[in-house]
Amino acid sequence: MSRNDFDRFFNQLDSLTVGFGPLFRDFQLNTNHYPPHNIVAISDNEFSLELAVAGFKKAEITMHEHQGLLTIKGSKNTDTPDYQYRGIANRSFEKSFRIAEYFKVVDASLEDGILSVRFEKEVPEQDKPKLIAIK
Repeated sequence: MSRNDFDRFFNQLDSLTVGFGPLFRDFQLNTNHYPPHNIVAISDNEFSLELAVAGFKKAEITMHEHQGLLTIKGSKNTDTPDYQYRGIANRSFEKSFRIAEYFKVVDASLEDGILSVRFEKEVPEQDKPKLIAIK
């Protein structure tokens, strides 16, 4: 599917829905494929986001969550040696992910070049389905 097909599809969805415009715009704008990532379903109430951030130190990565949008930034130091050949990317990145309702970030770790962010679903008691007795 080409970029134009994607844009046309979301424009059609936007014209048929009310209030979902910001969600569609978030999805359309997040076409950055660097760094690559995986989303792993651990259970119905838990999943993990994995970002391949080889070469980044913990101090070079920041994560912010605000109003259901998780933004992860990696900033590389621009002081680099004079390379004879450079085959490994040394670029900064920013990637955002929309977090579903009731999910929250519970843990983040960096190991072997993979940044793992774990999410869990916590539905407040008042929002859980209730069984209604029939009289």
